[in-house]
Amino acid sequence: MAFFVDPLGDGQSKLSLIDSMGNSLSVVNDARQSFDANSESFSDRDGKLLNYLAKHKHTSPFRGVVFKWYVKAPLFVARQWWKHVVASSYVDEQLGWNEKSFRYCSAEEVEFYMPGQFFQQSENNRQASGGPVGTRTQQLASNVYLDTIDTARNAYRELLAMGVSKEQARGILPTCMYVSFIWTCSLQALLHFISLRRGEGAQSEIRAYADALLQLGRPVAPEAFQAFENNNYDF
Repeated sequence: MAFFVDPLGDGQSKLSLIDSMGNSLSVVNDARQSFDANSESFSDRDGKLLNYLAKHKHTSPFRGVVFKWYVKAPLFVARQWWKHVVASSYVDEQLGWNEKSFRYCSAEEVEFYMPGQFFQQSENNRQASGGPVGTRTQQLASNVYLDTIDTARNAYRELLAMGVSKEQARGILPTCMYVSFIWTCSLQALLHFISLRRGEGAQSEIRAYADALLQLGRPVAPEAFQAFENNNYDF
């Protein structure tokens, strides 16, 4: 498998670009197909075309570049990620999502995500965090968080020991448990994800994955990424 990065910096989160197809030249050649034209190598003229496509939101040629990712993330991040994919207008474009199932695999040794810092609820955004909680509350919150994980883990093991099926026992596990999946997407869908999930209102954990996607994906089609950066990743 390809090189891994650790987006959350906890030694457990993982992101890897397994494979890709196409590059920036693929995008401009798809765009020029309307005129039955083709470029053999990438030129300044092709760069201008990429910027034109990005600026005017002619993004269908970007579907010709495909990425396959391995992702290991907390369940709440994976579900937010999937919600984005389903809601995207590009959901049928090279989409692949194959997730490890705890109907079949035991979760006895599953890892859990522990936030490095706890934040207050935002006063003006019902779905976002505000500033960090106080020092004393940080410690109290950590204790409650870890105690709950231990309780859930022990209860899961007890249920299995009783003979309860894995598919039912998993129901008590918290959403901070780590899951892994393979995500296949087009460059268009990837840039759309990055543009939204690196935004100010995005949750910090999924924003960390979006930053890592940008870091690993950019070398595949740097000119295409630059064109969207020039236009503030605006779709």
